[in-house]
Amino acid sequence: MDEKFVSLDTLKSLTEQGFCYYHFPTQSFAQKWLRETKNMHIAIIRNACGYGYDICKADNGTHIADGVFDGPNDGGQWDTYEEALEAGMQKALKITEE
Repeated sequence: MDEKFVSLDTLKSLTEQGFCYYHFPTQSFAQKWLRETKNMHIAIIRNACGYGYDICKADNGTHIADGVFDGPNDGGQWDTYEEALEAGMQKALKITEE
């Protein structure tokens, strides 16, 4: 099983939010960083149409946003777990900029 790296767009947003790195980060590492430093927990949801995401506060579970019907496939989802996680991280980073 190979680790998936974040996209360049996500990496740019991460660094703008204070993320420091020595190696190109994996999605799981960036997801943990968002959880521990920005209090944003990203959960991936699976349904019949594909994968979506839910963003909540890591410390208490308060719902912040979701991407259940925002995806690019016909069902409004993403085709892979990794695509949904990438979209969820990008959404979380946009929220922290606000």
